[in-house]
Amino acid sequence: MTTENNSSNSQLNKLTDWYNNNQRNANIVLIGLIVVVGLFLYYTKVYRPDREKEAAGQLFMAERYFGLDSMNQVLKGDGKYPSAIDVADEYGNTKAGNLAKYYAGRAYMSKNDFKNALEYLEDVKFTDEIMTAAIIGLQADCKSELGETAEAAEAYMKAASARENLQTSPMYLMKAGLHFEEVKDYENAAKAYRTLRDKFKESPQAQSSAKYLARVLTSMGQSPE
Repeated sequence: MTTENNSSNSQLNKLTDWYNNNQRNANIVLIGLIVVVGLFLYYTKVYRPDREKEAAGQLFMAERYFGLDSMNQVLKGDGKYPSAIDVADEYGNTKAGNLAKYYAGRAYMSKNDFKNALEYLEDVKFTDEIMTAAIIGLQADCKSELGETAEAAEAYMKAASARENLQTSPMYLMKAGLHFEEVKDYENAAKAYRTLRDKFKESPQAQSSAKYLARVLTSMGQSPE
């Protein structure tokens, strides 16, 4: 017991000596840690919630116009309330700002301005798997319209697997296959059609996948399956 006490006292004395010899630097580090923790708490408990609330209020009318399919107002505002672009640029790191980017991207797509649409949609981040797949699919649509066929094909494949379901995955796989065919990437086209045929047999697209797969295999010099 005495040995343990002596050891504890020795350690304490060493720590005390170290602090006395490095008091100025130790205090600077301690104050720095206190400032960092204080700033973090302020940001998470005060600043960020206030920004989220403010952003949601600013987006209110643009969101309403989006629901009404009034895409001009979504992109330009109405003179009284800001546009989705304004909210996206000002509050991009908030939930409302993220939603504003989505609205702006969709609005630009409705105007066939796929370059600007893609710019906003590529910056959208959703945690929901269904919305994530939908965003990737929209990005693929924009790339297709811009003539970026190979990139679109890859994006459609990614959208199909991001959240597999009978509603959207078959559609994305079919689009992926067709785009891969267009750039003569027959191996990946065959992969898309096989996945469609084997994993989504109940989908309408699966009924025609055998025909497309046979066409691709013929182009590869192989016999239809």
